[in-house]
Amino acid sequence: MKKDLTTYLSEAVQSAHDQLERRIAAYLAGKELGISCRKGCAFCCHALVTLSLAEAEYLRGHLSPKGLEHVQDVGQKRLQRIAREKNTPDFPTRYFLEAHPCPLLTQDGACSAYAHRPLACRGVLTDLQARYCSPGAIPALKGTQRKAYLGQLEPHHGPEHYLKIPWRASEQAARRLWRREQGARGFTVIGELASMIYLLGQADFRKALSGGQKAVRDYLRSQGLLGGEWGFWVG
Repeated sequence: MKKDLTTYLSEAVQSAHDQLERRIAAYLAGKELGISCRKGCAFCCHALVTLSLAEAEYLRGHLSPKGLEHVQDVGQKRLQRIAREKNTPDFPTRYFLEAHPCPLLTQDGACSAYAHRPLACRGVLTDLQARYCSPGAIPALKGTQRKAYLGQLEPHHGPEHYLKIPWRASEQAARRLWRREQGARGFTVIGELASMIYLLGQADFRKALSGGQKAVRDYLRSQGLLGGEWGFWVG
């Protein structure tokens, strides 16, 4: 029996997550690297997260009603900022430095959707002190502190103190998933996590999705969200 699109894409997302986890685990074991990231360490969870439509649908389906309500509240506000600032080059950096917590975070700094978190989140790892991941921590380093930080960086790091291979692997996995969704749906939408989940709850956006790529592009353009350096992308 042929799978429906929702089931097919959900399985594609889960497969992408599983494959990336195995690749990262094998890399860490092979290099004998121990990561500093653990439950309660949420410094990096203040950055804007980019994901595809398929990942957003998958994640939305695994949120509790209360969790979904919170993500949608945050998403509506983020959409307004994206519409205003999508052409501002340093928008993601400034947003991170403002230290807005991810709406998936619990009060004790854990991810409420950890098992279903996006590919982008899975590739952000470090083996240095977790405090370096705090918003504004690296720019604040001066003198001997900055020298000490730079002295810890190795070829397996980059950007900054993050592990290079997991970072790149998550980007590659995301692009493969995007292509798979494009083949099955005919297009995908790339955008910010909370904003995309909010949009998926809006009847007019769902109607645009059923109308195809042009309808989605026209809808996002009408909302001031399409294109720019940090706006939504459809293709």
